[in-house]
Amino acid sequence: MEQQPKNCQDNFPSDPLEQFHEYLVRLGYSPRTLKGYLADLTLFARWFEQGRGEPFAPQHITPMDLRDYKAYLMAIRGLKPATVNRRLIAVSRFLRWAQSAGAITDNVAEEVKLLKQPRLAPRSLSRTEQHALLRAVERNGDGRDRAIIHLLLGAGLRVSELANLRRGDIELSGRKGWVRVRMGKGMKTREIPLNRDVRKALEEYFAQHEVKDNEPLFTGQRGPLQTSGIWEIVKKYAYQARLERCSPHTLRHTFGKNLVDAGVSLDQVALLLGHESLDTTKIYTQPTEADLEKAVERVAVSEE
Repeated sequence: MEQQPKNCQDNFPSDPLEQFHEYLVRLGYSPRTLKGYLADLTLFARWFEQGRGEPFAPQHITPMDLRDYKAYLMAIRGLKPATVNRRLIAVSRFLRWAQSAGAITDNVAEEVKLLKQPRLAPRSLSRTEQHALLRAVERNGDGRDRAIIHLLLGAGLRVSELANLRRGDIELSGRKGWVRVRMGKGMKTREIPLNRDVRKALEEYFAQHEVKDNEPLFTGQRGPLQTSGIWEIVKKYAYQARLERCSPHTLRHTFGKNLVDAGVSLDQVALLLGHESLDTTKIYTQPTEADLEKAVERVAVSEE
């Protein structure tokens, strides 16, 4: 018989999604992650209220609801396993918060299994694609844009980390250079050495723009460059280079994949990327979609 979660607070809270959002903000989640969680949860809340005919609240959700939602995403919406799992994980994260806040005694999402899927490395750029992107920004970009692309590709920064950089976070001396990430994920700090390409791009940028140590590293027409502005810059040059599915996070993944392909140890890669667990870093040891495509092409039987 279906077990109903125990009600700890029948009216908790008046707007659970808003309360959950505030909780994630306090934990230091990036704006992009916050937006993703809230979008997935809003879709589930809408499905729940339309299908169940009662207000969305953590204490109203049962394992059957989640199994039905999973089936709906698979059969009716036809979503990919990765998307289905992401939406279920968002609900599970929400219920875990509700449990810790005393709204429910059990996280019923833990009873619903995720879909099995092949574990592939995230999308990253091939060497040819990297060169195409760099050529595009070298031809058509200014010093700021070249420095941004090189920092994302050569230091693996998250887009929020790049937006928060100040001039004093960059250290260039002779043949060495470092970038200090003061506001990484979970508000952690780390230092990343800069290769010669990144150092050269930054030196050229500083030669053109005088930036004081306490000032934002990159600015736009309306002040400090925000994450949305960085996204637009990457999309602009990716379009010019004829690259598909290329975002700031793609460049971060490319940095991680380049390190692993170069034989750098996983513990070093984890430190450079700011990963808390090696399990997160291990994804870069898995093949990408492009790797699988190349493998299949090697065994193609040509009639020519």
